[in-house]
Amino acid sequence: MKFFVRSGRPLEGVLTYDESEHGFSFSAQSSSALTERLGTEGVTSLLIGTLQLEVDIESQDVLFAWGYLPNIRRKTAALGTPDYSPGQVSISTDYSLEPGVSLDVPGENWEVLFDPASGWVAILRKKTVRAELVQVASGIVLGLTNGDLVSIWLLPVPQGSRDEQN
Repeated sequence: MKFFVRSGRPLEGVLTYDESEHGFSFSAQSSSALTERLGTEGVTSLLIGTLQLEVDIESQDVLFAWGYLPNIRRKTAALGTPDYSPGQVSISTDYSLEPGVSLDVPGENWEVLFDPASGWVAILRKKTVRAELVQVASGIVLGLTNGDLVSIWLLPVPQGSRDEQN
């Protein structure tokens, strides 16, 4: 599985983390904004453990991240704010993409870090070197090196802030 950066706008929306459910969810700013990104073949997910990257099957574009990621897996670290560019990320795989049938992202030794000062959560492959960071959706940044996914950066809105944004 390879990942490719294309120019484009990130999907606008709100990324939240529900402490009681131990999971992330993403809500597109509008249903029409999401519909514009979806083809007619449905969606599937790429898995990193229980965290999922939603992918449009027709375009093979990564849309957003969501899924279970309990706090107990987080290690506190000073991450700061990553230096990223807006864009879109597409995948290429030898496997057939089917609605509802998830694929594992190649790679092992993923580490979850949390920066309480900035609010960023980073899911990183251990021993990751520099990566090109691309914001694919509000609060969701993917890190790529030589076509491999090496990091996911998530910035959920603080609990209680979501209602204020809608």
